[in-house]
Amino acid sequence: MNVDTVMTQTDSKPWFRQFWPWFLIAIPGSSVVMGVIMINLAMNGKDSLVRQDWYKDGMAINQRMDKQMKAQQLGIRASLTLDKTSGDLYLATQNLDLRQDNQLALSLIHPTLEGKDRQLQLYLAPDNRFYTKLDFSPQGFYYLLITPSSGEWEIESSINFDNEISGKYLTPNS
Repeated sequence: MNVDTVMTQTDSKPWFRQFWPWFLIAIPGSSVVMGVIMINLAMNGKDSLVRQDWYKDGMAINQRMDKQMKAQQLGIRASLTLDKTSGDLYLATQNLDLRQDNQLALSLIHPTLEGKDRQLQLYLAPDNRFYTKLDFSPQGFYYLLITPSSGEWEIESSINFDNEISGKYLTPNS
């Protein structure tokens, strides 16, 4: 065997059967695939944080503040109690004319997931508290909005259902 033949021996595989060209092609190729996936998610995904009627909501802020001020002037307060085992939700109120307001609407608004928002009707029970039975177990942080059927006033508050909910006081603008 000649020294010249040993030195001139090279790998006879073509380039497309080598590892390194495919490795180098895979790096930008995976970036292109991930970019297409992200564009698809951005185009087809719905952003639940942005409301469709955001302009009307912005214009209604003054009206809502007036309703909250009305509740504050009337001295209306509420105390929320939730029995997590039975799903019974009670709302005790102060300074509320129970003859006029015998039904309240309670909106549970999740801060990020629109699918977890709930609209509940609270009915006056014989013990002068408002009552509803929950068909779900709320967990985590929620914004609360309490309004009477007349829509004259409202109480806006927040609550964390992971904490003990027994007599949590809700006051206007709290």
